[in-house]
Amino acid sequence: MRFALLAALALTAIPAAAQTMEPGEWQFINTTTSPILPKPQTTTLTQCVSKEDAADPTRFTAQGPAAECEVKQVSRTAESYSWTISCPKQGMRGAGKARFGAGTVDTEMQMTLEGQGGEKMELNSVTKARHMGPCKTK
Repeated sequence: MRFALLAALALTAIPAAAQTMEPGEWQFINTTTSPILPKPQTTTLTQCVSKEDAADPTRFTAQGPAAECEVKQVSRTAESYSWTISCPKQGMRGAGKARFGAGTVDTEMQMTLEGQGGEKMELNSVTKARHMGPCKTK
């Protein structure tokens, strides 16, 4: 359950960092690894990014598990964005970096989860995102 939360957090943190996303349909492929996982966990999410969301990516963090997390910008250039993230209620903190290309966003994030007994677990997340075209109407 806790790793499902971490995977969801990793996916929601990605767009929060994006400063140059194009509106339209995006596919996010996230791979999470940890010494305590038997194998890498991969999740794929396809999401319509509106013009408003592309202009203000912080709107992605106003929902779900990330709503209880604080994301702070560390550095920002035209090609990259780095951040720290703190989720006190979940006992997690970490840092990440996004790199932007034409219709792509690639991210890396390292998280540390502290258990109730004081044990620490490391989690690494890599996401490859690509713009797939206009949003599909339902």
